[in-house]
Formats: sequence, C-alpha cells, structure tokens
Amino acid sequence: MRRREFVQRGATLAGGAALLGFSPTTADAGQAHEQQRETAPELAPLQSRLADAPAPISESERVQRRDKAQRLMKELGYSAMLIEPGPNMMYFTGIDWSRSERLFAFILPQTGKGIVISPGFEEGRAANQVDGRFDIRVWQEHESPEALVAGVLKDWGATTGKLGVDGSARTFVFNEMAHAAPAMQMATAEAITNACRGIKSAHEIEIMRFANQITLETYRAAFKTLRAGMTQAELAKNVLDGFSKLGFPGGFALVLFGESSAYPHGLPKPRTLEANQVVLIDGGTSVHGYQSDMTRTVVFGQPAPEAQKVFGIVHEAQRQAVAFAGPGKKCGEVDGVARKVVADAGYGPAYRTFTHRLGHGIGMEGHEWPYLVQGSQIVLQPGMTFSDEPGIYQYGKFGIRLEDILAITENGAEMMTPTQTSLSPMLV
Repeated sequence: MRRREFVQRGATLAGGAALLGFSPTTADAGQAHEQQRETAPELAPLQSRLADAPAPISESERVQRRDKAQRLMKELGYSAMLIEPGPNMMYFTGIDWSRSERLFAFILPQTGKGIVISPGFEEGRAANQVDGRFDIRVWQEHESPEALVAGVLKDWGATTGKLGVDGSARTFVFNEMAHAAPAMQMATAEAITNACRGIKSAHEIEIMRFANQITLETYRAAFKTLRAGMTQAELAKNVLDGFSKLGFPGGFALVLFGESSAYPHGLPKPRTLEANQVVLIDGGTSVHGYQSDMTRTVVFGQPAPEAQKVFGIVHEAQRQAVAFAGPGKKCGEVDGVARKVVADAGYGPAYRTFTHRLGHGIGMEGHEWPYLVQGSQIVLQPGMTFSDEPGIYQYGKFGIRLEDILAITENGAEMMTPTQTSLSPMLV
C-alpha cells in the first residue's frame, strides 16, 4: 500500500483515529459516533460545486494518450504493454476495475488497437465499460490468463521482443508472463507510463486546479469550527464533511494538534485542542480521478514568537522553490533551493528539521513520478505537477508544514491556489 493510501484510509477511519493509536474496535465505535453527529453549523454556507467542475477526460483525449504511448513504445523498443487495473488503466482506457487474484488487463500493441483480457464470468461487466472500443478476450477458471496474453502477443507477431509490464503490477503477473512467453523480454513499462502521465495536459491541470480550490474552500470553512477541547478526529470529520457538502465526498484529512504536528504523520495518541496550539491539516479530495493535496498550519489563539519565526522560514522556502522551478531545472535542484533556506536560517543541515523531500508528483495518484528530492537528475518539463511542501519539525514542540501544488509552465512555475501568508485560521 502506498504511503498516501495508508494516510487516506487511516484518516478516513474516524477522522484519523487509526493514526492516533486507537484499536480498530475503538476506531469503528468512534466513527459511528461521529457519523451520528450533525454537520458543524460553520459548514452550512458550503454549497455544491459540482456544476462548476471542468469537464471530465474524454475518450478522444484517451486516444491521444494511447497514440503517445505507442510512439514511445516504438522509440524505446517495446513490442507491447500490459496494464493492470488502477490509475494507469484509468489513464489509458477509462476502465475502473478492482484488482483480484484473477487477471484483468489491458494490452496495447506497438501499433493497432488494444485488447482487454477478462475472466469469462466478468465478460458482460467488462463489455459495459469497454463499450465497443476494444476487443475482449476471456479466460475460464481452469485456464491460464497469462497463456491467453501470450496467445494474443503471438497473434500480433510478438513472440519475441520486449513486453512492458505495468510498473505497479503484482509480482505473480510478471512471473507468470515470463513463464507463458519465455522468448519475450520482460521489462517495466514505467518509461512509457511515466512519460505519459508525468506531463499533464492543460485540461488535466484545469481539473487539478479546481480540486485544490475545493480543498482550500473546505479548509477555510473547517478552520472556523476550531474550539477548545475538540479532538483531532472531530476536525478531520469537519474537513471530510466540507468535501461532501461541496459535492466531492471521500478524500482524506490528517489533523495534528500541538506536539503531534512535530511528527509529519502524527503521534500514536489522541489529542484535544488547547489555546495557542499549532493546528496542522494535510488533506485533499478527488475530481474526475485527479487528486488534490494541501497542508495548512495555523495557531488556535496567539502564535508564539518561535512559531511565527518558523512559519516565515517555511513560507520563504516554499516561495523560493516555486520561483526557481521551471523547464530545464532538475528536480533535485528545486529541493536544494528550499533546503538551503531552512539550513541558512539555523534549522539545518540536511534533514535535521526539514525531515522529508520537498515534494512529490501528483495527478491521478496523490504521490506519483517524479519527485522533488535531493540528487534527482530528472529535468523539469512544462506540464509536470508537484507538491511544494517544506516543513520544519521540532520534536517535543511543534511542526509547521506548508503545502500547495505547483505546475511547471513554459516560462517557470505557478501555484494552483493562493499560498498561505499567516498563521491565523481566518487568513488561510
């Protein structure tokens, strides 16, 4: 399970109860209790924004994606590509399918139309999603789906060559394909999928910008619910309720109070809100399958001078990173710019207080290729999208993290939403 998926599931379970050290039974009971509580009155002004959302990705856009993948396959010497259910399958086909022990896959040849591989008893459901766009080949319960794939490759004249297997595929799929097509070279398809998904279209960026605007609108409403004695789980629920009222239920909300904020993913014990305490929310939602991710750190009451100082440093690190980023720059260099700000202010060196990389790619997954991390030689290109999230964490005290999503443009980089300029909950 990816880190973001863990955080999302844990936070959704009773507003982060799993992350705060409750047993599953306690968390379930807490979730049931919270669901019975009425929505906070401060969220009442939120109205559905579904009608304002950009249009979803069209089939014509997916055709262009598959065409690009096939051009890359020719350039890189791949005969075909096998994709399992998940973000890659959604990206190239729009088919939303869950993984199981039974192989369901999309195979794209170097030229021509792709084929869907489906369990026989699922053919009708598969046909509903395929909607005539691809042929469907089925396998029965006593048959090998990998042998069926090998047969398709043979029909395509690809008994030798290189098969690109989805980088997120399960090990058994990779191994069984190696047995079923021994003359084929098995390789990861990440060089293809990353080159496609890592460069977003203007339409994708429009959707992501809207998702982050929804997140910011939700945060602004949720911060109005702060009160002494409330739990982290209560505030997390208010964030999730806000997403729902705006028409985008689900998402995740990691909420940390006080000392817990000094640990990027929290401490294993519940906390209630006290006056003058740091409040950190890291969360996001999804619009048409594209993820938002935003962190806001505020103070409930009067910020301590040290908190003000640290906020200023983190804010400057975030600002300098986006100002530096642009086409031709390297991912590792962007991380270095932000890290230098923190170190020069006395909170370095290296990972002493800024304990994680600067940012991660984001799109159909909350964390995806590429990453703004020390040493990365990946060159930035227009259309790449990242989190820009420097932080300073002091164990036993507090942590401050600011996170917004940036997009690389033709001339530089730009944030998708206004950045935070104050520790006041009312000025986020």
